Amino acid sequence: MPQAFTPPTPDLAQYSPVGKIRLGDYITYFKAMSTNPLSAWGEDHYKLRIAPFRFLGRKSVMLNDPDTIHHCFVTNASNYKMNPIRQAVLRPFLRDGLLTAEGATWKTARHAVAPVFTPRKINAFAPGIRDVTVENAAAIDCLVGGDISASRLMVDMTLDILIGTLFSGDKALDKTRFTANINRLIEITGIPHVFDLISAPDWIPRIGHGASRRVIADLRRQVGEIADQRRQVSDESGPNKPVAQNKKADFLDLLLGAGLEDEAVIDNLLTFMAAGHETTARSLAWTLYLLSSAPDVREKLEAEIDNATLDEDDPAGWMDQLPWTVAVLKESLRLYPSAPILTRSTLGPDQLGEHKISDNTEIIVSTWLLHRHADLWDAPEEFRPSRFFGEAEKDIPRYAYLPFGLGPRVCIGARFAMMEMVIVLAVLLRRFRFDHVGTQQPVPVMRITLQPDTDMMMRVSRR
Repeated sequence: MPQAFTPPTPDLAQYSPVGKIRLGDYITYFKAMSTNPLSAWGEDHYKLRIAPFRFLGRKSVMLNDPDTIHHCFVTNASNYKMNPIRQAVLRPFLRDGLLTAEGATWKTARHAVAPVFTPRKINAFAPGIRDVTVENAAAIDCLVGGDISASRLMVDMTLDILIGTLFSGDKALDKTRFTANINRLIEITGIPHVFDLISAPDWIPRIGHGASRRVIADLRRQVGEIADQRRQVSDESGPNKPVAQNKKADFLDLLLGAGLEDEAVIDNLLTFMAAGHETTARSLAWTLYLLSSAPDVREKLEAEIDNATLDEDDPAGWMDQLPWTVAVLKESLRLYPSAPILTRSTLGPDQLGEHKISDNTEIIVSTWLLHRHADLWDAPEEFRPSRFFGEAEKDIPRYAYLPFGLGPRVCIGARFAMMEMVIVLAVLLRRFRFDHVGTQQPVPVMRITLQPDTDMMMRVSRR
């Protein structure tokens, strides 16, 4: 049996013994947070289940216990609000979009976007996903024998898919400008500012983040123009008709017809255009890298795709016909979770296992840690899709695997993302192989999502 591939990870942080925080620990922490927050974790963090601690004047609890996580995010979710540090990173950009809104504003946004993410509606997007992927495959065919950035390839493709499905192929978006802005924003504000880490007042300027205001303004201008153009088309179709004749309602139509304020429409457009393609693109790129490093896994995936009778008119059903492909994607999301950290803050006291916690306590759930916890996974550092294949998946502890979060705020686009990734892999890997040819193995760096620290260059070959 071939040896499983173990992808590289950031170095472990070295801290004082548990319960003894010294000056050097603060230096280690701030250095990690300024470069790669994943390297802020030490060896003990992969073994602890519930760990209350006080750091930088804040009361915190780190959770790697599935049952307690379920309690915080599902059973007693009403006692937990979004964490201020997380909001400091995302709210300047997404404002009151679905990822960042709270209370009545969140309920309104969730209600507005829910109709587009019903199973029937999601399945209806599948042919469009396949068509866009086929178009991109034709362009890749011209690159056979050459090298290509897996990250750039997938960022471009998933943005094409998003525009071609959720936004019915609107051509108003300058994709190069949009992608450059997203990349620049992640570079500037992708990790918490040191002032946010120490709970400095909001009125103190975040040094180094000033340029983000111009980038955010340009992004909001772009999506605002798309919304305005669609409104004009809707107005021309007649009064009280949000959708033009002979056109099926898409995500944008539903947003415009949901009674949201103009700014809320922009907030949610940005949320889905940024999060909806950035997270999926990174997951697909990491999956190509893992497959190139595990030939036995890739051969089994290729054989499954080749032997499956895939209905071209019903690509929504491909997930059921490609269980090994799904298992590969699930394992890729375990090793490289789209949301590597979930945080909340308590509104009132609670009981977590044997620990009583007070109000205003920070709850930290790192899916990066949870998915690699020594008590929950066998050989957690290894790439083993077999753990998600067939009956083996039943052995995974419930709530130990949270690639899309959980509870009321679970990712509303989870099914869309999985379906999209299966279709993309099925179309591309039936035709091509992608072999990593970089001089260095990529190490994940947390910048909201998990980015590679070096470009993942792939050699394209025709199968």
